[in-house]
Amino acid sequence: MINISTKAARIKPWQLQVFAVFCVAMMVALLIYLANNTKPNPIGINPTGLSDQEVAALEAVVSPLGNVQFFGANLSTIHQTVSELSWVESASVYRDWNKGIMVTAKPRIAVANFGSEQMLDGNGVVFTPADPKAVMNKSLANLYSRPSEALDVMKQMRRINGWFAPLNLHAVDMILTPRQTWVIVFDNGMRVIVDHEDTEQKLYQLSTQLASNLKADLPKITSVDLRYKNGFSVSYKRS
Repeated sequence: MINISTKAARIKPWQLQVFAVFCVAMMVALLIYLANNTKPNPIGINPTGLSDQEVAALEAVVSPLGNVQFFGANLSTIHQTVSELSWVESASVYRDWNKGIMVTAKPRIAVANFGSEQMLDGNGVVFTPADPKAVMNKSLANLYSRPSEALDVMKQMRRINGWFAPLNLHAVDMILTPRQTWVIVFDNGMRVIVDHEDTEQKLYQLSTQLASNLKADLPKITSVDLRYKNGFSVSYKRS
């Protein structure tokens, strides 16, 4: 009997490195091929949490971008395009193996009307809704000021509503003029005017006066002028 002994070949480290480099190169080549040869498709919109008008608005802004390839699409460009819509609070663009390039958006929730054509969200951001009919929502308060002052006006309204809540009064219209004069209309029709000097102190004192000394007169008051250093003037309904 003849015994033949063989020495097992061993794979050297440099051979493993060459193989790894080869595999990476093949993967890169495959990705480049897929990026250049996959069929372009339209950008899809995920309708979850969106109204029909919001879906249509998103489709309108991504449509000019045309059909995109699954791997070759520039997700940053698509995201920037969608984010330019003022009513979009946040957005994400992602690749879905079954649907292609998809866009998901979270709309801003309006807490007040702003001017006659825009709305305001809870962060004080002024935006134009996708649905023009949503503007001047009768269930929301109306705020008027420069856009840069919108957040301050919203905060002021919250403070005022807190002070006047014991009287069952809530502000429904609030105007901050360019001269920093505040005009506030409450849901009972009472109109209050106050200047920029000690504004909050004057409004708070008015709420306490209406809750005590003027409580019986409250249903008859049409307007209050707080633009005085000492005291204020009150106008009553004609009997």
